[in-house]
Amino acid sequence: MSVWDLSTRENWELILSERRVAQRIPNSSSAQYEYKYIPISPIYTNPNSHTLLVGTYSETALPYWFLGARASQYLYVSPSDDYRFISGVQASDIKRVGLNRLTLIKFEDYGVLPYVLQLEIPYWLEDIYVEVWEYQDIITSEVEQKLLDIESILSDITADLEDIKRRLN
Repeated sequence: MSVWDLSTRENWELILSERRVAQRIPNSSSAQYEYKYIPISPIYTNPNSHTLLVGTYSETALPYWFLGARASQYLYVSPSDDYRFISGVQASDIKRVGLNRLTLIKFEDYGVLPYVLQLEIPYWLEDIYVEVWEYQDIITSEVEQKLLDIESILSDITADLEDIKRRLN
């Protein structure tokens, strides 16, 4: 069991900081809108942790809008030889990332690191700033726990060997 310390700044590592703006195209087909927009393309990064903080911020968003992005986890796994499949498997439910805030996201651990984090930006956002932070301490805690388990097993083996040695003498 790992000990979480989410509030310690040193346990988080910034892996992505990116600003994007939707492309504006003059709109000749409608007098109602002067421009139309090409939506912001998805943003990708490769985390080495299943626990993330994802922050999104938009200067032009209306104050009551909530959705900043949809986060998906894709694993670098493909048993198929068919070239029509991408070599990544969508591994979990799509997570909603709040707008103008940090959202804690915990993906299921399938034992595959790194993986691809895809952030799809809603089509109605004209601009977006994204930060992705990965939690580091959980990895260290898991390794430390495994080392403690190994030490315990080795201690038991040593005690058993000493017991066998005493019986033989």
